[in-house]
Amino acid sequence: MRIKLFWLADFLISIIVTSYVYFTNEVDVAIDTGISLFIAFSPIGLILASPAVLQFARGVLEKDNVTINRLKAIENFPEVDTVAVPMNKFLTDGDYFVTDLVPIGLSQPSLLGVAATAEQKSATTLGRVIYKTAAGRGLKIQNIAASKEFAGQGVEVISSGSTIRLGTPEWVESQGVAIGNSLLTRIDKLCVYGKTVLVLGIGRMARGIIALKDEINFDAKEFLMLLKRKKFITVALTAAGKKTAKSLAKNFNLDAVKTNLSPADKSREVKILRAQGHTVAAISNDRDDMPALLAADVSIFWQQNKLASLIDEDAESTEREGSKLAEIRAELEKIPLVDDDEQVGTAEQNSATENKPAENKDEKVDYTDAVIDLEIPTLKHFFTIRKIALRAADLIKMNRYITYFSWCVLIPAVLMNTLAEPPIYIKPFMAIGGLAACIALILLNSLRMRSAD
Repeated sequence: MRIKLFWLADFLISIIVTSYVYFTNEVDVAIDTGISLFIAFSPIGLILASPAVLQFARGVLEKDNVTINRLKAIENFPEVDTVAVPMNKFLTDGDYFVTDLVPIGLSQPSLLGVAATAEQKSATTLGRVIYKTAAGRGLKIQNIAASKEFAGQGVEVISSGSTIRLGTPEWVESQGVAIGNSLLTRIDKLCVYGKTVLVLGIGRMARGIIALKDEINFDAKEFLMLLKRKKFITVALTAAGKKTAKSLAKNFNLDAVKTNLSPADKSREVKILRAQGHTVAAISNDRDDMPALLAADVSIFWQQNKLASLIDEDAESTEREGSKLAEIRAELEKIPLVDDDEQVGTAEQNSATENKPAENKDEKVDYTDAVIDLEIPTLKHFFTIRKIALRAADLIKMNRYITYFSWCVLIPAVLMNTLAEPPIYIKPFMAIGGLAACIALILLNSLRMRSAD
């Protein structure tokens, strides 16, 4: 829009000056002055100030294995003052394992089996861990008649005529499920240790809790420490509850932790930060965080953990050698996600599940074609990009100054054509020469980007 206004101003000023000279001087002088002024005041220098620098910056970064999908992101990067990150698969490694089973009126195997029944259709990380843990222990997984997932909160299913809910304590309680004081006390203690706690409700009563834990991602912790030193505001966006978030904030020294968030809620929180005047960079290595990434000023996808996820199945058995789960993981991959018994369920059950509205699938939006601004192999590349982006910003600013200087030289020289005896008479080809010199200086200055370290 700004460039369009410059073109409009250039055209209008040239017409006004041409009209003035036409009535006060010869026609040839008016034409030469109008054309020369239009060329001299051309915003071509401003148009070229950014693209060349940004293209050279892309070349420098791609040599360092950074993928640039949107050049505008480099231009926006120097303004970033806030970094938003997820918890799962980022601050923590995402390799959850069950640590505690606290039943009320059930046995531990029954608690885990009912939870697995609720999660058998789930594609979430926690749901799959619970299901595979139960299946690996040979627990019975019941058929379900209907299911509904609430993104980032929990799942609700109907099995054997009972409504089963499994999710965050806050969500389960909001569904009218009563959580006893003894369970609330235990939840608080588990959250202090940074564990993720899910409450199992059958009907209107909570019948137990399942605690899961994964390890801290020390690469992310070091990255956040560096961000703090450089005065960035750090914000974590997570589906975890407030109590777990306190432990998270303490471990990672975060400025803020936004809790109990679905993917859409994370997007909303990023937009709120922007509305408050912050320039936000969102970083993730999970496509489930796509809404938050697309809502940010700069979106960054951390590719390294994509590679880690490919070898996760081979590494997980050695990572948890001391746990019971480690002993059965070698067999888990042989077990289908859905229990074989489900395949022979009643026609009514199968029909109810298949015909369930799309909202039961979390109303997920297809982000397959969505474009992330930047893709980085390690978190430390964030600072490499920032360094290159600051260098690019300086060169772009200098290119604009070159354009302003050319205006200061060429425009007064052209306007001297209106004098009765101008010291130098500027013709259009001379204005073209001046503009060409301006463009050449801009391109030469832009080449300095290639020497950035």
